[in-house]
Amino acid sequence: MPCYLFTYHAYQSWMPDHPRGFVRRGKGVFPTDAKLAEKYRSSAKETVVLLESEVQLLMIEEAIVACNCQEYRPHFIATESTHLHILVSWKIDREWLRVRTGLKSSMTRRLNREKQRRTWFSEKASRNRVLNREHFDHLMTTYLPRHSGWKWSEANGLFLEQSTKNRAEEPGGC
Repeated sequence: MPCYLFTYHAYQSWMPDHPRGFVRRGKGVFPTDAKLAEKYRSSAKETVVLLESEVQLLMIEEAIVACNCQEYRPHFIATESTHLHILVSWKIDREWLRVRTGLKSSMTRRLNREKQRRTWFSEKASRNRVLNREHFDHLMTTYLPRHSGWKWSEANGLFLEQSTKNRAEEPGGC
């Protein structure tokens, strides 16, 4: 049974001029680059998205609905103002890319319908395959609960427990 941690980043929420650097997909963490950040901003088609509390709740609700409709099992969902994590597994024959894309599409449609029509997420979401029970347990009990936004777990339902450290401040920490 495949199990993945998908991370959906808010549109333009982590720019290259961030004090802690920035991440290039597949290439790692890079130091702050103000010129590149300005280039990104000038080519942006829309404004930066910050995932406020109401939006976090809508994303969590829709992710759960989408998982149920598409025969996935959501284990934990954690949010920040800059991103959303969904820890999910499934028994049906389905590639991870289709699962990741389907969840993003569902959340985007819901936000477009209930908030406003716009680009909510960066182009691609990241994925991290969970290969063993130790990794799964770490995500469930340590990593995901530390996020500062709204959270949902299959054991506890919806909850808001503010952490002492904002995980959104760590490049690659998503």
